[in-house]
This record gives sequence, structure tokens and C-alpha cells, in this order.
Amino acid sequence: MTAASQIPKDLTACPDCDLLLHTDSSDHRQQGHCPRCAAQLWAASGATADIDLASAVSGLLIFIPAVSLPILKLDMVGQLGSNSLIGGVWRLWREDEPLLAILIFLCSLLAPLMHLLLTAMIGLAQRLNVHPRHYPMWLKAKVWMQSWSMLEVYAMGIIVAYVKMMDPGEVSVASGTYCLVGLLLCVILCSQYFHEEQAWQYWEQGKPQ
Repeated sequence: MTAASQIPKDLTACPDCDLLLHTDSSDHRQQGHCPRCAAQLWAASGATADIDLASAVSGLLIFIPAVSLPILKLDMVGQLGSNSLIGGVWRLWREDEPLLAILIFLCSLLAPLMHLLLTAMIGLAQRLNVHPRHYPMWLKAKVWMQSWSMLEVYAMGIIVAYVKMMDPGEVSVASGTYCLVGLLLCVILCSQYFHEEQAWQYWEQGKPQ
């Protein structure tokens, strides 16, 4: 299977300064940078080409444990308790905080899930050398969901809660924390190693006529 080249054909416009460049004869094994403003035009192809797909599949496999298993276990004055990510959303909803519950659900559950799922679908389409009719819609939705995925904000909240609650009670890390860290790492790798320009070029080179 021949992978789509990451080098744009004919003229390429710099995303920062709009300088038009001829890049058809460039070396695809190296990164391309604008000679005027040094902005990156494309990423180098190499051993990292499959990291986005592998991270997306890994994230999907641990998504359910990450959001359903207890994250922290609390022991305060003899009162034991634990909660999960999805359990926290449900508790906010029951305590008459529907807007906050919906916001956390969208940014910490739905957006990361769709980000991983769409990345996996796009990556599989490229590796299997197929061009589904809905491929452009998947790519647009993936970029939009990536901008709304804020799982790292929830993770920071867990760290703050852990530090703040160490004095009044005993706090221990539960199994869900490790799954959540793994999920967050998968989301970060999907964002870091996914090349939108390459994905669009793949569609342009083989889209149905």
C-alpha cells in the first residue's frame, strides 16, 4: 500500500504569511518550513506515521474504564466515598446544576470520545486505502471535536482536589486515575501526531470522481 505523500502539490500557501511556494520537488523525509516566517508547512514522514491511529485505538479501549471506575477514594471522619468521572456528571445533574453537568459531559466525555473515534476512522481509511463518501465530514468533525476536548482541565481539577483534601481526610488514588491518565495521554498523542494537511491531501488524491 502506497501512503499519501505529505508534500502538497503545485503551489502551497504558508498558513502564517500566505507566501506561495513551489513544494512539489521537496524532500518528504524532512519537515517543510516557510523561508520567510519559518512556519511549518508539513511534517516529516517517518516512524511516527501510525502513532495517531495507535493512540486513538488505545484510547477507545480504555475509555469506558477511565470514565466509569473510581478516581479518588475518600475517608473523612469515618465517612468513605469514591466517585468516577461519569458519576460526577450525574451528581451535578441531580444537584440542580444541569448546565455545568452538560458542559462537563460535552468537554470531558463526548468530545474526547468523538475525537478518538474519528481519528481512528480517518486513520483506518488511510491505511486501508479507501475513500468513504463521508470522509471530509469526518475530518471536519474531528478538528471541531478536538477543539472542544478538554479532558486535561478535568485532570487538573482532580490534582487540585487531591491536594486540598489531604489535610481534612485520607485520600487515595483509585484504579480509575491510572486509566484516566492513559486516556489523557492517548488524546494528547492523537492531537500531536495527526496531520490535517496530509489527511486532506489523501482525500484529494483519491476521492471519487
